[in-house]
Amino acid sequence: MLPYTQQTIDTWQKYYESLTESYLFPNEFVVRTFLAHYPNLDMPHAYQGAKVCDVGCGDGRNLVLLHKLGLELFATELNERICEITKAKLADHAEHILADIRPGLNWQLPYDDNMFDYLLSWNSIYYMSGAEGDFRQHVQEHARILKPGGYLVCSVPAPSCFSLEGADELGNDLIRLRTEAKWSMLAGTIFRRFRDFDDIENTFGAEFTDFRRCRIQDDCYGLPLEYFVFVCRRKHDNRRLCGAGLDNEDL
Repeated sequence: MLPYTQQTIDTWQKYYESLTESYLFPNEFVVRTFLAHYPNLDMPHAYQGAKVCDVGCGDGRNLVLLHKLGLELFATELNERICEITKAKLADHAEHILADIRPGLNWQLPYDDNMFDYLLSWNSIYYMSGAEGDFRQHVQEHARILKPGGYLVCSVPAPSCFSLEGADELGNDLIRLRTEAKWSMLAGTIFRRFRDFDDIENTFGAEFTDFRRCRIQDDCYGLPLEYFVFVCRRKHDNRRLCGAGLDNEDL
């Protein structure tokens, strides 16, 4: 699979370099998912000392919350320069937050197998390398670095989200964006598009189970925001465990 073009990486680097203010407020629904109690969400809140990776962490805003919860922080971004920008912002925070942030892409994450208790991919996992990209590699790679039974918290745009309006169909549920609203820098980017929650579960189900669903729908002053949010757990590898002398009764 070919990497992002240098132009794409340069565009994002310039964007993060342009953010002169450090308003690091976590996303409301990340807060809700990690802190609140809901009828259809049973993710445990045993965060103290656990490891979390924020894939595509951006300016680090969600890492502020995860730090306050007592999690050990790891994250990825597109290149070393963006990683350094975000680490510096976190270090300048009132709580002097330290995070291990490394360059990494959705299909090639820079961490060891079975390393994390929690994995956050907030508006990140669906970015593709190109029209020939295979999204299954994204799913497999995210599962690889998560411990068996560990939790993936993920958000993706729903079909009516502003960023997907007017996108070109490329086949295999890949689309090329043509947005001119707000995030015009996304124009030309290739996304894996998800039609509904059934599509999500079918796509992630080879590696994950126990799906919990949330949908965000908002008219933000004329800008339609709509996202699918889901929490799921990495499956246990029964074949590997059986090879180690365990059987299904041990799971």
